[in-house]
Amino acid sequence: MSPPPPPISAVIAGLLETLAREDRSVATPPVARTFDEAARALYAIAGQTRAAHFSVWADTLEDGQDAAGISFFYDVPNTSARPGPLGAEKRGVRHALDLSLHGPLTGAMAALAKRGADARRPDRGSVPFPFEASSPEVEFRILFQPGALGPWVISVARDRRTRDAFPSFASLPLSAEESAFLSERFLQLDSLFQGQGVLFTGARGSGRTTSLHAAIEALPDGVRGMAALETPRATDLRFGIVQPGDEKTMEGTLRAFLRQDPDVVFADEVRTDEELRMLINASLTGHATAGVLEAQTPEAALQRVRAALPDVSVAPLLVHHTVDAPSGARTMALYRVVEDGTGPGRVERWRPD
Repeated sequence: MSPPPPPISAVIAGLLETLAREDRSVATPPVARTFDEAARALYAIAGQTRAAHFSVWADTLEDGQDAAGISFFYDVPNTSARPGPLGAEKRGVRHALDLSLHGPLTGAMAALAKRGADARRPDRGSVPFPFEASSPEVEFRILFQPGALGPWVISVARDRRTRDAFPSFASLPLSAEESAFLSERFLQLDSLFQGQGVLFTGARGSGRTTSLHAAIEALPDGVRGMAALETPRATDLRFGIVQPGDEKTMEGTLRAFLRQDPDVVFADEVRTDEELRMLINASLTGHATAGVLEAQTPEAALQRVRAALPDVSVAPLLVHHTVDAPSGARTMALYRVVEDGTGPGRVERWRPD
């Protein structure tokens, strides 16, 4: 008589059965005799079944009982009739986990994800799938959130399209000093909460929307953000992304955002004075804000701001985009508004302190 399988092996086997009943079968079932193997198995299962994200959690339920579990979530395709944030509707598949197994399993997941390797984001890790691939089909972004009964481990699948949709500032045509400054500005959010919004300016087709997506990528984990994007390129689990349309105007969308009191409000593209007023007022009332504004020069962008709020002294940070007509090459430069008390202010190139 063969010995019974280790408890964690039985959990993974049970999870595979649960997924199979939900039409999420795995062609190559992974081996899971140890907690380290079980951690790898979870990412193999998520990758093979194309889960949008999954979590390993522990919590006290409504009936007062402590419990733990593994929850996989799969995207439900959006339709034009479905309002609200894109990608928000998910189909969940849940499987119970004995609470005594939760700590060892999440510990193995932390080791696999190299939690803490990024000193700037100590509660983040990553796992490629297939494992050890230099350019993986899927890269899981892993967030470790503290809980009373143990950490919650939330793993978000990011395919190549999603990773390309949210580039880093370092990959954009900025100087190293400018990209580092913007990355830090959006990671920390402290100065953005002090009324200085950011406007990505330039002509159409100059890369403004790409920069706005880079700003989303740079945000810290755990942020409560909302973005109105005319052409969303992908979704981000940390961010509620809404696509304005004929019935959901940019102005109405921004107004709905502010009723929810998010940490961050982004808008692409701000066209009218009223929309610009709403975005800037949001920056003055405790929200970090960023928007896309059509303007041929940084000075023209400042004129738009002054026209929208003639009686309010605001000094947004301007990230201006240009395109060289003959070559099509794109460039970006950072500008700040200097107030000297003698007029409406002037625009000058940003320089490191």
